[in-house]
Amino acid sequence: MALFRTCAAAVALWALPLQAEAMKLDYDVYAGGLFLVSGAMTLDIADGRYSAGVEAKGGRLVDLLSRWSYQASADGRVEAGTRVEPEQFRSDRKQRKRHRTLALDYDGAGNVSVTAEPPQSELAAGAVAPEFRPNTLDPVSAAVGIIAAGGKTGCTGTFPVFDGRRRYDVTVTYQGPDTLQKSSRNMHQGAAEKCTIRIHPVAGFERDREEGEFFQYGVDRTATAWFASPLPGEPRVPVKIQVGLEWIDVVMNLVSARSG
Repeated sequence: MALFRTCAAAVALWALPLQAEAMKLDYDVYAGGLFLVSGAMTLDIADGRYSAGVEAKGGRLVDLLSRWSYQASADGRVEAGTRVEPEQFRSDRKQRKRHRTLALDYDGAGNVSVTAEPPQSELAAGAVAPEFRPNTLDPVSAAVGIIAAGGKTGCTGTFPVFDGRRRYDVTVTYQGPDTLQKSSRNMHQGAAEKCTIRIHPVAGFERDREEGEFFQYGVDRTATAWFASPLPGEPRVPVKIQVGLEWIDVVMNLVSARSG
């Protein structure tokens, strides 16, 4: 379960920064050098609005063990070209016979409502107190916000996230220029911007006390991300993200990119 949650969290850490046409990026996720998950991400930003989607499916080993898959989408507005305001978020998670859906709906005044199927337990539904929920972002919209802001000012800023179960802050910090070496697992080589992404628990983590889980009570998680333009004339996108856990490193590499 820890690896699956880590993969889902890593997939949701970024989306695609575009100006007029949608772009689709394909990623592969490795843990300890072993291929685990393939993912695809799309985003369309136009006329002050955005629509983003994420899909992830386990590789042969993960599929054999769990038949895990994940889909999520978000829609909303983009203010001043950098600040996102979500209107709705939908996710669909499957693991063998378990099937969970989640809907987050925003009223335009900063408030969010949660609908889950199967319904959340009373404990889970109340894990994040009402005062921590206003003016937050869903995970996909937070990724859009990180990239949209990065196109103007570089990777910087703090983004408050409520995912329907937990409340956490995602803080992005620019670390400077870097160079990625040629690799058969990543389509990008050469110059890139190196950034740190820190996830800080705020509320809803009281039950997350199992060692090794990505979301863990009282534990900040840190990822390193490299941003570069995958196609001529296109904005910078994450070409690599690395997340270090206590017992394994998880790496997500960009393997293909296309627009239109």
